Amino acid sequence: MKILGITGGIACGKSFVTRLFAGWGARTASADADARTVVLPGSATLVTVLDAFPEARSPDGTLDRARLAARIFGDADARAKLEDILHPAIFAEMQRAINGARSVSDAPLFAYEVPLLFEKNRAAMFDATMAVVCSPETQAARLQERERTAGRPVLSAEQIAERLSAQLPNPEKARRANFVIHTDGSLEDTESQARAVWLAVVGSEPRGTAV
Repeated sequence: MKILGITGGIACGKSFVTRLFAGWGARTASADADARTVVLPGSATLVTVLDAFPEARSPDGTLDRARLAARIFGDADARAKLEDILHPAIFAEMQRAINGARSVSDAPLFAYEVPLLFEKNRAAMFDATMAVVCSPETQAARLQERERTAGRPVLSAEQIAERLSAQLPNPEKARRANFVIHTDGSLEDTESQARAVWLAVVGSEPRGTAV
């Protein structure tokens, strides 16, 4: 089984491409899902986060994600402090999942979605890496649509810039990756590029149902 790390900027379409691969028979995982797992009630990581950011404690002792996000917004030191707590636990979860995938052969590909793959120097964990990228204008438009769909207020230009600046620029992600998918075009165009990456990594055409 090949292990592919999928990265890219916020709102670039990483999850869409990952769902395509899942439809073609890949096993998939997400560092964002791992981030939720490591702060489940009773976890040591949750205790550490709440000790560091007591204002993010809900009345029932769980993590109030909205308060935590508000606390670190625009505060680089607070964000770095949170990442220092979360990332070791997240990457331990990732390594366990990858080790498990390497020990079985029930799928042709294990696609792992990792937004900060290059920022945290994790490329060596994977057989190959892929960056899903688009223009900053497309990212901003998708971010606003995401907020509207969720019933939240639209983002200010400052909020959008803060989110984009928290990650490597897309051109740098693309430069470092083994494969690149550009998602400014149609969904059909994105799917065509994803098929080409699958063929290159797996060695055969994808089978199954696309999204």
